[in-house]
Amino acid sequence: MVTDMDFIPGFIRDFLDWLMIGVLTPLFSTASHFLQVLIITPLDAIGAPLWMQVTLVALLTAGISLFIRKLLRVDEKEEAFRQAFLARQQAQELIKEIDDWKKQSVLYDASDSELDEKFNEYLAQRFARYGITYLMPVFFALFWLDHIPSVVRLKEETGAVFVISFPSPVRGISGISLPLLFMTVYLLVIFLYFKFRPRRKIENIQVPNR
Repeated sequence: MVTDMDFIPGFIRDFLDWLMIGVLTPLFSTASHFLQVLIITPLDAIGAPLWMQVTLVALLTAGISLFIRKLLRVDEKEEAFRQAFLARQQAQELIKEIDDWKKQSVLYDASDSELDEKFNEYLAQRFARYGITYLMPVFFALFWLDHIPSVVRLKEETGAVFVISFPSPVRGISGISLPLLFMTVYLLVIFLYFKFRPRRKIENIQVPNR
């Protein structure tokens, strides 16, 4: 039976196997052990419940996301694009002063095409920035939490991971799951940051030429 992997050259498959087994797996294993010792072990030592551990990790993850946002200068890049886009829109107003309607049409088409190209480029860059800022930290944090010893034991004992169990099911729900608690805390921190952060004027914006 022919599979999709059969179309990949052997040396590429070998490289991918080496990358996964020799680099990524040891890297994630080391990072997981480090985080376990740094965060989970001290909390276990003081008897902190699982929901508190998940809450703390969610808080730290939100902090990491906001740090990455600042590191990538997301606000400055958003403002730079806004200014550049408005400048190009204002430039279109000058086309109205041209008497020849044929020249107007050609210039409008060229200007609209440039605006569309710049906007599509902006959307692609924004998707990449927001993926790095928010999606990656959340994905790795949840993946790691799903494999810490206390969560693994809970799944083996109960078959589910309810970090907060209700005394009796509420509309068929037995408790609050790990992902639900994590995302609630994470999103709450992000919301509060944008709600109450000081509104500062972004200075020294360099509008890209391309």
